[in-house]
Amino acid sequence: MLLALDASQIPAYFIPALGPVPKWCSSLESLTEELEEGGQTSIYDNYKFLTKEDLEKLNLTNLIGTNLLRAYMHGFFIDFRLYKKARLLFFLLFLVKDIMQLKNSG
Repeated sequence: MLLALDASQIPAYFIPALGPVPKWCSSLESLTEELEEGGQTSIYDNYKFLTKEDLEKLNLTNLIGTNLLRAYMHGFFIDFRLYKKARLLFFLLFLVKDIMQLKNSG
């Protein structure tokens, strides 16, 4: 993929998902194959990054300081399974509130 930028040189990028390696850069093929075989997972693959505002929205501020949250820069990492459960509860409670308001107004 070629990108037009404000530079004298035009950078070229290879994105494996878009198709095979062009003939003029065959060295990339072996590099991408090695990366695919590696299959290394990061420490934070099973975690979701949340800011303090996200935690307040999901009503999870009480978890700050526990081992369920890992502080990192301007936010926190939370186990993705716990995040999915908290998000589901948030949306269910939001839905119940809407249904109750509709019943009371109608």
